[in-house]
Amino acid sequence: MLFSTVGAIGSQLNDYMMILTSISLQELLDAEAKYHKVLRTYWYENNFLTYKWWFLLVLSIVPAIVWWVRVDKTKLIENTAFGLFYGVTAIFLDSIGSNAMVWTYPVRLTPYLNPQLYPYDVGVVIIPFMLVYQKFSMSFKKFLIATGVLSLFLAFVAEPFMVYLEIYKEITWKHIYSFPIYWLIGLMCWAIIKKFKSYSFK
Repeated sequence: MLFSTVGAIGSQLNDYMMILTSISLQELLDAEAKYHKVLRTYWYENNFLTYKWWFLLVLSIVPAIVWWVRVDKTKLIENTAFGLFYGVTAIFLDSIGSNAMVWTYPVRLTPYLNPQLYPYDVGVVIIPFMLVYQKFSMSFKKFLIATGVLSLFLAFVAEPFMVYLEIYKEITWKHIYSFPIYWLIGLMCWAIIKKFKSYSFK
């Protein structure tokens, strides 16, 4: 029984590898072209100019204006650097998750952005973390608590709200998984910025 099971698995793997090696670059490009054509049609028929689309548009503009008004201009480079580190990491992970179909975004601002919920990443995650960094970064204990509270809000309020609006849909993901990730990224970026700053005093 064991040998037959192992043999069946080996046969399936062999078939899978044959399929992979038999696909040409042109076939891959054709498949991608077809996918993007279907995506554009879906977006135009189901997303464009709906109230959810307008919500994403506002989400991509208003938080940036709020940040610019509230940011300490004397620490603009430091705060921006923190946001860039956080943003690159968050968007990178979002890209992996959505492309791996761990979650998906039924509503998109445009079919040409990847990750698809870029306005959420920037407006709801990155900019609030930048404001928290600006206010609490001088004390690691305060920053730890503040980012923990923000991470709780993002994982258990913001994400469920986006699910409720049917803008974000979890496939195999759970809100609880997001909480430590939001928090750890914030702490990691804090440590990176502090390390960079230490070099300027040497």
